[in-house]
Amino acid sequence: MSQEKFINKINISTLLHDVSNAVVNESVVLKQMMDGEYGSTLQEIKTILISLWQTNNQVIQSIERYQSHQSRDRVIGLNPSLINEFDFSDLLNNLYQEYTPKVINRGLRLHYETCTEYPHGTRVKGDAIHLYRMCSNLLQNALSYTETGDIFLRLLNQGDDLVVLIEDTGVGIEPEDLANIFLPFYRGTISSPGSGLGLYIAMMVAYSHGLKLSVDSVVGKGTIFTIKFPYKVNNSYGVDGTIPKKPRLTHALPGRH
Repeated sequence: MSQEKFINKINISTLLHDVSNAVVNESVVLKQMMDGEYGSTLQEIKTILISLWQTNNQVIQSIERYQSHQSRDRVIGLNPSLINEFDFSDLLNNLYQEYTPKVINRGLRLHYETCTEYPHGTRVKGDAIHLYRMCSNLLQNALSYTETGDIFLRLLNQGDDLVVLIEDTGVGIEPEDLANIFLPFYRGTISSPGSGLGLYIAMMVAYSHGLKLSVDSVVGKGTIFTIKFPYKVNNSYGVDGTIPKKPRLTHALPGRH
């Protein structure tokens, strides 16, 4: 397969991957609503309806981007025209609202933890849709590999850096897989219903925003993904005036420069 065809395959597959995840999540929530698990009045179900609406809008925007010829090669990369400044804690709270029903449906517990104070705030500059995709795929990965226990979504400070931790009590990742889990279509030695694209998407989004994405895992105990927004003096977290060129796989993946 030529490089161009392989890139087109990745672009189409990542779009289908995200749309599929969103539809599955929404189906779970709608079924729970029909079963009366969220109340019977509009006020009682308003929060979850807002979450569904936001997820649906993100899917529509992803599809519209792909349909745009100019954006087609940026399905994973960063489009400078879509960069905005926003509060990352709001993004994570929306993600928490979206995933809570699905986590509960699996008999697990999802926790969203924040600090009482952030010395440099929680505002970041970047493509909100792509950053949401990054965190969503990491949460989905945690859910796919956790049978019992808890999943933690944390927004913390490590020194001056703003850090997101996504931790689970799942099966963990085999040592021989750790070097390859961010490769497209890589499935690992532990079977999963996934497509092997979620972690690839997360890494490419992180790279395009100048973030550091790392993983620590112990087989049988769980996995922690760490997303670090490096501190920049007199500037927002996230992208700045130096936007990375369209990412190449070998540039983005750890240890493959």
